[in-house]
Amino acid sequence: MIVQTGFSVALYCQRCGKIHVHDVPYFIGSADKIIFYCKFKHEQATLIRTKSHFFRLRIPCVVCNSVHEAVFSLHQLMRMKVEKIYCAKDFFELGYIGKRQEIKEILMFNRQGFEILEHENHGEKIEKQQILLEAINRIHDIAEAGGIICPCGSKAIEADVLGSAVRLTCCHCGNYELLAAGRERDLDELDKLVVIDLLQRSLQVKNIDLD
Repeated sequence: MIVQTGFSVALYCQRCGKIHVHDVPYFIGSADKIIFYCKFKHEQATLIRTKSHFFRLRIPCVVCNSVHEAVFSLHQLMRMKVEKIYCAKDFFELGYIGKRQEIKEILMFNRQGFEILEHENHGEKIEKQQILLEAINRIHDIAEAGGIICPCGSKAIEADVLGSAVRLTCCHCGNYELLAAGRERDLDELDKLVVIDLLQRSLQVKNIDLD
């Protein structure tokens, strides 16, 4: 039996545009504070454990210029698989909290979602980040409902961001579909989708390695 000794927090850095996973033990000291940084030393969030065994996660949001706060009990975190963390104002995805393996499975789906933002200027980066976050979030919801279908029958689908589009690729046969994700009206079109059929056109299938 595997005993879980902690939980993980995965956050999209709103400056460098990449996602970073942070591991946290359940039993950090009371009233201790942990500051999460991306690998470029940009501050992402602050986590405080209170004396009453609650974890208070505070995330500064550069889009709505506020600080979002989420509070979880130790009991919640020990039982939790994974939960999404959203901007309370604009409701786009800021990251995930829960079991590391559950988070890794989600990141397998959208692991390259923000790498293209690395070389863009700050204003464009924030605007595109919000649209990409929302687009990937909506596509992932369709995937969770079993709505992404490949003619070969495989359920292993990978998502990659290419410019202003998201490419969904079957990891088994290479069939793929491109979904526009650069403008607000693209999000409206995604809202209308219940099923996404991958077309029978082949790409070279690459191995997936999250480690």
